[in-house]
Amino acid sequence: QAKNTRSAAVRQLHVRRVAALVRRDRKMMFLTSTRRCAARSLSSATRRDARTTRVAAAAPPRLADKRHADAAAISALPECVAAATLREQITTNTLPRKRSTPTLDAAQTRTLLDAGLATFHLHVQCRVATFLGEGFYTIGPCGEETLGAVGLALQPGDGAALHYRHLATNVARALAAGASLEQLLLDRARGYCVSARDPATGGVHCAIGGGADDFLATSTLASHAPQAVGRALAVDFMRPRDRPATVEYCSLGDGSVNNAHFLAAANLAEYVAHRGGDCGVVFGIADNDSCISLPGHGWLPKFLEQRLGGAAIFRCDGTDAHAVYAASVSAVGRARTTRTPAVLVFDGVPRRFGHAATDRQRAYLDDAEIERRFRRDPLAELCADALDRGVLSLAELTERELYIAEATVAAFD
Repeated sequence: QAKNTRSAAVRQLHVRRVAALVRRDRKMMFLTSTRRCAARSLSSATRRDARTTRVAAAAPPRLADKRHADAAAISALPECVAAATLREQITTNTLPRKRSTPTLDAAQTRTLLDAGLATFHLHVQCRVATFLGEGFYTIGPCGEETLGAVGLALQPGDGAALHYRHLATNVARALAAGASLEQLLLDRARGYCVSARDPATGGVHCAIGGGADDFLATSTLASHAPQAVGRALAVDFMRPRDRPATVEYCSLGDGSVNNAHFLAAANLAEYVAHRGGDCGVVFGIADNDSCISLPGHGWLPKFLEQRLGGAAIFRCDGTDAHAVYAASVSAVGRARTTRTPAVLVFDGVPRRFGHAATDRQRAYLDDAEIERRFRRDPLAELCADALDRGVLSLAELTERELYIAEATVAAFD
């Protein structure tokens, strides 16, 4: 009996403990539910602000932020010094003048000026982006802005495979066809940053082009030359009534004429012409007498004399936009009408800065030569020409240069 009494007492104690645990659990559930309700009562704006703060804290600094933080160092970059110099020359009307015979009309001059300024500022900002660790392709086109005139001489349907410095040709041609300047700047900024949104290569490389008539050249030599000849030859295999009156334009630097790709392409084009076949190709050669870090030793004129006797050769001052346009019209026109190869040579084109951002010019040039190249600015001369011919007023030119500069910065940001 005593044992049964103890067992009953133990059971009652157990029941009371279980009841206490249940009450405690219910209390905890009530408190948890209350907290959840309180959390839900926070406004969506408060939660969104908290989320934004966390994301901002975790996100890497933007290019604009980096540019602001390193403003002093950026302003000392040679390209930025050149940009500041050009702006001062424009605002004070102290631009260098060049005597030339006008061949461009007012509308063409405005297009070429926009293309030249866009080309220049894209070069400047690609160097800034690289300096800040956001850009990955730095071979720039400064000094060759006047070659945009070639783009005005080409017609819709003409193929173009451009040397890596000949960005102005592509930009001028696109603007003449009605493309948006802002979109062109954005596309090129994406190319320099090797973005997956680059319409030309999709982030695989940085190449000039992206249009329906553009053929990408990723080589720094002349591997695109045989392809241009092949496209020109393809016309000869079409039925006569289907043959388009188009030409293929292929540009390269003077150092690349020694490359086997170009030698084979030029030889084939001349051989086809000798046999009476159609080969409407134009080779555009920019002569800056520099092969990256090696001097050209004045070889190009001798090369033209010895190796290209079977093609019509057109030469012009590569720093004079009017001369470039006139020679381009003649060369392209001859190739189009005779269906034979032509060579277009741009003499005296300056390379204002190093080959690329990694180039150390003092390893192969003295300070005097570096300074001379830096001061040679065909774009400034084109700006002066536009002023002197009344194409733009000083106020309009000042405003246009500032707008394109700011639009380029915005494209990279």
